[in-house]
Amino acid sequence: MPSEERMLVIFDCDGVLVESERIVNRVEAEFLSSRGWPLDPQQARALFKGHTFAEVLRLSREHIPGGVADDWVYELGMATALALHRELAPVAGVTEVLETLRRASIPVCVASQSVPSRVRLSLRLCGLEGFFGKNVFSASMVARPKPAPDLFLHAAATLGVRPEACTVIEDSPTGVRAAVSAGMRVFGYAGDEDPEALAQAGAITFTHMAELPHLLGLTRPSAAASGR
Repeated sequence: MPSEERMLVIFDCDGVLVESERIVNRVEAEFLSSRGWPLDPQQARALFKGHTFAEVLRLSREHIPGGVADDWVYELGMATALALHRELAPVAGVTEVLETLRRASIPVCVASQSVPSRVRLSLRLCGLEGFFGKNVFSASMVARPKPAPDLFLHAAATLGVRPEACTVIEDSPTGVRAAVSAGMRVFGYAGDEDPEALAQAGAITFTHMAELPHLLGLTRPSAAASGR
């Protein structure tokens, strides 16, 4: 039986743990534009944020004249991986947050729309892999991706924690709605997002990772929070 006292903090990956969103959006825009679907990075961000790669592929098939070649997925995946290797960095302050949670013996996991290989690559490149170990969950593991609650519920059940004892850290309205549907508390990281959109989806918003330990009830308000 899951423990009623045990707490679990569930992190989205892209945009919450690692600064990948703008890198990936630029690669997607360049790649798709070269194949007949003109997009700039801002348009790619608006279209694809919070969606799975399968959904990106579906939209691409609808907009690229002549359809998608067999090697398209491989080429885009390699282009994305190369850009991440060159440019990826952790979200500012997130390593310190994870260290605080580790010291407090609070379990953490990742629940991402991205495929497991990309999540693990991102964590390794940013030196975050050791905080999560095997606790990496992907939308490919469940029947329905976010905004359905399936992924968050799967993570909680696997780790033996009640949904009500879980806190989700998200940066997209899609992810926030999934957490709300799962019956979990959710904080919306608005460091590079619209806080109003996150709040409307059901999140308590914050803009600096240094604020998160206080929101979780672990520390006093941070200097970053008080200096906003």
